[in-house]
Amino acid sequence: MSKIGTDGVVDMSKTKKNEVVGTIVEVFQLLPDPIEIRNTKSATFSYEIDGKYYVSENSITVPMRFEVGDKMTIKYNVDHPTEIFNKHYFVI
Repeated sequence: MSKIGTDGVVDMSKTKKNEVVGTIVEVFQLLPDPIEIRNTKSATFSYEIDGKYYVSENSITVPMRFEVGDKMTIKYNVDHPTEIFNKHYFVI
């Protein structure tokens, strides 16, 4: 996994990452109501790398419209393939 520095910040610059298209297998919504303002949705993904299937051990933020079964390009840690990251840090 990525290392957390003494300042509490994760240094991902040294983590080797590759991209893969993953399928959402589970979603979590911060607020119970389906409102989109100030609400956040996170998802867990399954994906295949070199013929081996993985399920992420962490979840990442996804757009509110995404549901189980939707596909999205994500990044994974090459040395620890079950650790995933958003492809982009900011969505406009």
